[in-house]
Amino acid sequence: MDFFQHFLSDLLIFANENFLLSVFITSLIIFTYSVSSIPGIGFLIALSGYLYGSFIGYIISIISVTLGSFIFFLFSSFFLNYLFPKYYKKISNKIHNYISNSTFEYLIIFRMIPGPPLMLQNTILSLLNISSYKFIFSTIIGFTPITLVTVFIGNKLNDIKSLENLSLKGILTWDFLILLLFIILLLIARIKFKKTLIKK
Repeated sequence: MDFFQHFLSDLLIFANENFLLSVFITSLIIFTYSVSSIPGIGFLIALSGYLYGSFIGYIISIISVTLGSFIFFLFSSFFLNYLFPKYYKKISNKIHNYISNSTFEYLIIFRMIPGPPLMLQNTILSLLNISSYKFIFSTIIGFTPITLVTVFIGNKLNDIKSLENLSLKGILTWDFLILLLFIILLLIARIKFKKTLIKK
């Protein structure tokens, strides 16, 4: 464990002395993780909060995760459409018809739901006929709550052992879950309101 603490200390020194380079490397690593959508992204987001503080850590994380997820979305959409064109169009059209009146709200709610792995989320979104604009901005808005909480926790941690012990339960406190539920309910109310207006 002493090795990890020394490693973290050296990492902090490097980040302080080579700020722009370390930000670039951190962003690149989070981006790469997001493109491949492999597990471990929460640890990296917490580490960015530890190294750079809550605000800069959030900016680095949300931009890197969003861009990485967007690249995954583009490639996944292309290959699914290429390999299974008939099924892809059928499923895409069916989902699009259901959510077409409130696509943005549905996408934000989907991104806010904690638990589903990033790969699963991005793959499901690849089945939807949505614009790049909607994907990017719904990802930024939807991922913001849990990203803010994670970088904040990372900023408050004292050593690498605490980072290693970081779990979903440590992030998903009751206060956070209640706030998340409140935001989701507001979005659902907006969806219902828009449907009511369309029926009229």
